[in-house]
Order: sequence, then structure tokens, then C-alpha cells
Amino acid sequence: MENDEAPYLHILEKLIRFPTISRETNLPLIDYSEDFLNSRGFQTQRFYNKQRNKANLMARIGPDKKGGLMLAGHTDVVPVDQQAWTNDPFRLIKKNGCLYGRGTSDMKGFLALALEVAASIESHRLRYPLYLCFTYDEEIGCGGAKALIGYLKTLSPPPRFVLIGEPTDMELVTAHKSIQITTTHIRGKPAHSSCPQLGASAIVFASKLIAALEEILPPEENRDFNPPAATFNVGTIQGGTAINIIPEHCQFDWECRTLPSQNPAQLNEAWEHLICSLRKQIPGIEVENHIKTAVPGLKSESNREIATWLKGFLEEGKIGTAPFMTEAGLYQQAGLPTVVCGPGSIQEAHQPDENISIHSMENYRIFLYKIVGSLMEQE
Repeated sequence: MENDEAPYLHILEKLIRFPTISRETNLPLIDYSEDFLNSRGFQTQRFYNKQRNKANLMARIGPDKKGGLMLAGHTDVVPVDQQAWTNDPFRLIKKNGCLYGRGTSDMKGFLALALEVAASIESHRLRYPLYLCFTYDEEIGCGGAKALIGYLKTLSPPPRFVLIGEPTDMELVTAHKSIQITTTHIRGKPAHSSCPQLGASAIVFASKLIAALEEILPPEENRDFNPPAATFNVGTIQGGTAINIIPEHCQFDWECRTLPSQNPAQLNEAWEHLICSLRKQIPGIEVENHIKTAVPGLKSESNREIATWLKGFLEEGKIGTAPFMTEAGLYQQAGLPTVVCGPGSIQEAHQPDENISIHSMENYRIFLYKIVGSLMEQE
């Protein structure tokens, strides 16, 4: 990178080099970020996972006064396995007005901007505190943010709101769907395929469950979302032993993304009712469900005023919703009003040759400086 370029470029170059795929450690990135912030007057604290190979980082600067701001983002990225990358995914490449590398859009571009802005702060001018929160394992169920809820509830004084910099094309997201990921394992009874009446097919049972999946919730739509209703997806399925054996086992992984107004407990009750109903039709079947992860949606209850205020810092500020999940619902559960707004597009996230436009980064950079500037005393 050229020496005369914006500071965030040098920071982002370092962040991209850390291969923080969710299955790997994020500690080298945390080490770098903590050293960076400590050297600029921030007080920092780590929160390790049980294996102590990953950590959340909380940083704070400014007076003990209610009304501050928390900039929040996750440090992990999705794998690059079997993706056709043109360049090394863990090396920042600048070309055609864009920055390429795993995590540029989701969401190390935001982290780099947050660190640049943090470095610019004159702490003696702060009227309110600034917090930074970098988490682990967002991509595989928000484990880091879940582990922080208890601590965030004890923050005193609490920040006025949390800004999560997920890629929203700088749209201010005040609501998004929840997600639940479930593994369903079905055990039937094997038999010779010429005598199906002697067995119970786990695959047939699974196919009936899957066929009925999208009908288990009462119809509900919210036109603020696209798609406007809950969505389901069966992502993996495996089962059976041989073509001439009635299959004894079948397992599939499925997800449901519900509207913020829908209760996940209703989903699970309806699922169990469907299973009981089908077992009467196909006796000899046993079913086990394992909820692998559940993350709450974001409700636009406590954050509308904040979003309206933030809109004033954008030239073309839009307030809307998102179909994807973030950590925002967890921060909301901790009692912190939360808005999601970041540079880049979700369409670039998780893709080979993931990238973010420099124009988007520069626009968000201006936005972030304005917001953090509002914490300062005027000269």
C-alpha cells in the first residue's frame, strides 16, 4: 500500500492477513487490535472461550458518563475452501476501485475503519465514552456475542446505543429476522426392499417432514422484509445404506429464519406436533432434534429514534430491514438499543473474490467520523 493512503488501508491489510476462519483462532487479530488500542489510551478487556483459543475484545475510552457509543463487529470470516479465488484471499488487493480479500465486506472493512477512527480520538475532548467490541464465532451461531450478554448488562454507564457495521450498503437496519438451525435425526427399521411392509423407511419419513416444513407456521407476512415471511432451507441430508435395504437412518440439517414478531417456541411446538402426526402414519420411527444454534431477531422498538438521528449524518440515509441475521438481537437482549449499518454489500459476503468498493469505504469513513465527532466537545 502507498504511504499516502488512508490509515484504514494499512490496518485492513493487516486484518486480512489474519486467517480468522471460524474453525481457527482469532487471537493474533485480537493481539494486534488490543495493542493498537492500548497504545492510543483505550482500556481493554478480553473474554476468552472455554478452549481459550478465541476471545472477544472490549475497549473503552472517555469519561464515566451515560450516553456513549459502542462500535461492534465480528472478527471471524467464512472458509475459502473450494472457492475459485483469483488472488490470495488473505492478502489485500487493490484494483479497479475495489479492495479484495476474505472479510473485506464481511466485516473487516468496518473493523479497520473503527480502529482508524478510534486512533484519531483526542481523549480529553470526549464528552461521552466510546466503546469498541470485537467478537468471535458470529458466522457459526454468534457464540462470542452470546457469551458477552451477561457482561454487557453490567456496563455502567451503558452506551446510548450500539452500531454494528455489517454490510448493509449504508442502509440503517432497525429490524432483522431471527435464525434457528436444527439437526433432525430419524431412525427407522431396516428390511429387505422387496418387503417394505416389514420395515420403516427413515428417508420416506424425512421426505414427508421436509415437504411439510414450510407449512408448519401460521401464515404471517411483513412487507417491510424481503422475503416478507419466514423462510426455510434444508441444507444437507444423508441417509440409507444400499438400494435394496429399507433405510434405517436419515439425517438432515435445516434452518428457519422467522420474522422478529414470531416466537421460535411456536416453531418448535409445531415441528414436534408434525412429527407426532407422521409417526402415527409410519409406525416404528424415532426422531431426535438437536437445535445447533438459535439467534434472536432485531426488533425495531428501542432503536427507531437512534436510526432517525443517525440518518442525519448520511447524505442519502435509508432506514429498513434485513433478511439476514446479525448479533444485534443479542445486544438488544442485553438492554442496548442497536442499529446495523455498514459499508459494502451482503451480496459480496461469503463469495470468492470478496471485495468492497473504496467509494463505499470512504463514504462510511466520513459517516463514522461524524458520529464519533458528536461525542466530542466542540473546539
